[in-house]
Amino acid sequence: MAVTIYDLAEAAGVSIATVSKALSDSYSVSEATKQRIRALAAEMEYIPNARARSFARQRSGIVLFITDMYRNIAYENPHMFEIMTGVTQYLDSKNYSLLVKHMSRKEAPDAIRELMLREQADGVILHAAILSKQLVNVLTVAKLPHLVIGKPDLPTRVCWIDVNHELAGQKAATYLLDRGYRKMTFLMGKEGEDMISEHRRIGMKAMFDEEELDFRTLYSNSTYEDGLLKMEEAVTTGEKPDIIVCTNNYLAMGCLQYARNHGLRVPEDIAVMTFDNYPLSMITQPQLTAVEADMYDMGQEAARFILHKIRKPEIQTQSYCTVPRVNERMST
Repeated sequence: MAVTIYDLAEAAGVSIATVSKALSDSYSVSEATKQRIRALAAEMEYIPNARARSFARQRSGIVLFITDMYRNIAYENPHMFEIMTGVTQYLDSKNYSLLVKHMSRKEAPDAIRELMLREQADGVILHAAILSKQLVNVLTVAKLPHLVIGKPDLPTRVCWIDVNHELAGQKAATYLLDRGYRKMTFLMGKEGEDMISEHRRIGMKAMFDEEELDFRTLYSNSTYEDGLLKMEEAVTTGEKPDIIVCTNNYLAMGCLQYARNHGLRVPEDIAVMTFDNYPLSMITQPQLTAVEADMYDMGQEAARFILHKIRKPEIQTQSYCTVPRVNERMST
């Protein structure tokens, strides 16, 4: 016969409530008691009943992760899965499950309102890409705990966390200035659309402007092909830069290929740097210096906050987490 929570409580000499709190990692139980009960549970091969646990706490034990899961997203946005991994592993340690759902920006307001009415989850984590004014209105008046991954590009009272992309740009510029680079070209996405890159650009440009140095911005579709085209524009139009900084690995790959095609040595003739460590920066030739933010850590922080908000719905956050760092390699 399977060991029950009553058997475990009797063997541990504590109440059923204490066993439940200890196994749920509650702050109200001492660490020593938690460890003793966990060890005893393992010894007795006690398996918690997920349905009973959810019923007892009047929660589903599920957190939703909602984003636009379009085709090829794994290649275009590998950060998404690092974030999900961090969220999943933290939730699993707290006996919660993560359910990933696809929603487009257009359908998200009505779909999320319906999910809230049905009480299908205890909380929801959303990617900022699907955020709109209509969805902000839904989240603002809703009782369902929520957290947006990424700073919204409109004034709002919704809860969010993000990487400080402007700080990432400042760190990149500081690194380059310290190593003697004085003429920089930044390759980014479409003007007015690629807001992450825009914040990076603001951070870098402020540092170069302070030193009264050359800083040029070229806009693109953020593809390998555009890397080839924009690299040509950078080196053949006006004064050639010392350093090309790319907002992603695909643009940087195009820049490296252009350099090979035209006999330019990297970094001797022109240096190349990228934002984001994945998916290609470590396998190029030469390997790319990359500005990296720990997306796994961001996922862990997101999960930690959403569980805290489930317990205490009144708390709010609008903040940055994860400090970007520069991984120096041969391309600079």
